[in-house]
Amino acid sequence: MAKSEEQEKLPTSKIARASQFLKGGLRVGANVVKHQAKKLLGKEVSQDDLDRENAEDLLKTFTQLRGSALKVAQTISLDTINFSKSFVEVMQNAQYSVPPMSGPMVVQVFKRSIGQPPEKVFDKFNIHAIRAASLGQVHEAWKDGKKLAVKIQYPGVAESIQSDMKIFRALAPRITKIPLEELEPYIQEMEEKFLEEADYRKELANSLAFKELCKDIPYLRFPEYYPELCGDKVLTMEWLDGLHLREYLASNPPYEEKQRFGQYIWDFYNFQIHKLRQVNADPHPGNFLFRSDGTLGVIDFGCTKLIPDDLYKAYFALGDPKVYEPKNRKRLDELFEKLAIYRPTDTPEEREYVRDLFSRFAQVLATPYRLGRMDFRETEYFEKLNAVGEEIARTRQLRGLRDFLFLNRTFLGLFNLFHQLGVELDTRCEYLPYYDYSHLKASAS
Repeated sequence: MAKSEEQEKLPTSKIARASQFLKGGLRVGANVVKHQAKKLLGKEVSQDDLDRENAEDLLKTFTQLRGSALKVAQTISLDTINFSKSFVEVMQNAQYSVPPMSGPMVVQVFKRSIGQPPEKVFDKFNIHAIRAASLGQVHEAWKDGKKLAVKIQYPGVAESIQSDMKIFRALAPRITKIPLEELEPYIQEMEEKFLEEADYRKELANSLAFKELCKDIPYLRFPEYYPELCGDKVLTMEWLDGLHLREYLASNPPYEEKQRFGQYIWDFYNFQIHKLRQVNADPHPGNFLFRSDGTLGVIDFGCTKLIPDDLYKAYFALGDPKVYEPKNRKRLDELFEKLAIYRPTDTPEEREYVRDLFSRFAQVLATPYRLGRMDFRETEYFEKLNAVGEEIARTRQLRGLRDFLFLNRTFLGLFNLFHQLGVELDTRCEYLPYYDYSHLKASAS
């Protein structure tokens, strides 16, 4: 990255970061006032226009703050249920829009974490970042003839997470129009995840453990890690060549290659969810490298989320078409109660509405599994998904256990990735016995 784009100073104090958040909140407020004024004057304006303008202003703020603020943007970019389509589209730029730290700041953070400056540790070190992300940035380095990737955390990130999230709690209801008490479990989950991701020693241990679990998958390529060159703010690993999704698509790859990579990602996530019962806690496209040798590079898998057995059984039971038959109403109600989709305060009328709404959502979400072969290029499916998602968003409630919300976000993020790839995939799942794929076997023979 060019030196002129580097950021010399990051807001690290609580006051400085609160000030940036406040500015972002004020811009959102001003946008709402302008939106209402235009409506009063009879001008054509839409909620979509307002959402996009708010998202663009907030992304500027989040990008300057980085750390947990930018992680919030990345989380929103996967959530098409609780945020509008235009809001999500803007937030998807979060991973591509970060200006890197300046050279002196890089050296300072590295020396504090490792005890020596990078030029004393490596044979060669590129002071200019190759990639910048939410919590840190990546530099090239060379040692003993090997090319390495050195991830260096932005200063003040770990220390500011809890104070940042306190400020976000005040801002979030204005962005989402959802009361804070509804958002609290969602925000709490984000905070816990961000704190874990900011601990690079824990990320190292998690990455090594996850790599071992996946060692027999031939199409995956994990980097080698160098624990002796790692610290609380520095993570050193083998340099993996490859393209991120946006770069890969810009290279205009052949359809068969895109389809193969898409199938790898689908199979990999099903292995995580159904076999390991744990899944990457931050499922966004930046975790993958599309490599010229045909393998899929896997990076930043240092924070994984365990899927409890009772949650797994209840969640995937909603994929069984039979559970929606009238005779199985009691079973469906039991599942919705286990997943906290129903609330004790619901009236009979509310319960009926929620049953209908979330039954439609669960069945649409499970469509790829049910069909066994899914063309993610088809816009009709995403229109259905967005329509029921917008209906849920209009309730201004976050129903369901936070693990239920997390799994929804994981699948929505995956489906969006496949839509961007523009591929048709084999979506059969051997772990879900209630789907009949005999028609696919017959057509293949």
